[in-house]
Amino acid sequence: MCFAPYISMSTFVIEFLLAFYFLMRSPKDKLNRIIAALTFLLGFYQLNEFLICTTQLTVFTRLALSTTAILPALGVSMALIMWRKKLSKYWTALIYSPALFFIVMFSINKQYSNPTTCDTVFIQYPAIGILGEFFALYYAIYVLGTIILFYFAAHNTKIKGEPGLFNLGMLSMLVFTVPTGIFLIFLPMFYVQFASVLCEFALLTTINFIILLWYKDKYNLKY
Repeated sequence: MCFAPYISMSTFVIEFLLAFYFLMRSPKDKLNRIIAALTFLLGFYQLNEFLICTTQLTVFTRLALSTTAILPALGVSMALIMWRKKLSKYWTALIYSPALFFIVMFSINKQYSNPTTCDTVFIQYPAIGILGEFFALYYAIYVLGTIILFYFAAHNTKIKGEPGLFNLGMLSMLVFTVPTGIFLIFLPMFYVQFASVLCEFALLTTINFIILLWYKDKYNLKY
């Protein structure tokens, strides 16, 4: 958990309000909508951490991990929206199929019938063996793919202001994942707490979203 259950709840409230603000600022803009969705889900994860540590109900463990499963696919969608690339329903379904797979697995896995441990700083989720390794691989591939999309988009656009916007999009992925990766490399005993470690840096991503949307409005970019 993020230091204490009530800090998780406070973070949820902040991210929920920011998600509402992002959406209401430009409700018809696709980029605003997906950033609002990402921010809400980051907050929803925090809410589940609070509920895990205050109720000990396993349903919130499943909901928390299912929420983290959606985030990488939404990151790819965000990059495609910013690059103004439209995909067919087939390709969209393909992009989201790993997220759906992990949501199903987290929902039915018997390991999550066991209580989740709330340590001083992090939540310790039950170990899930090879499924956890595939989940980490899924994250790595999708985050790397999103960064690559931002990179090529920045080098192929001719619209004023967009290269900087793509760089901010790339930064939003890096501040969310690189500190987590460094933390886990130097403290490998926290590997099974990946989702909880990740949440420690989620607020940095939300702050980056504020800057990104300010930059977008500065150059009057529409999506």
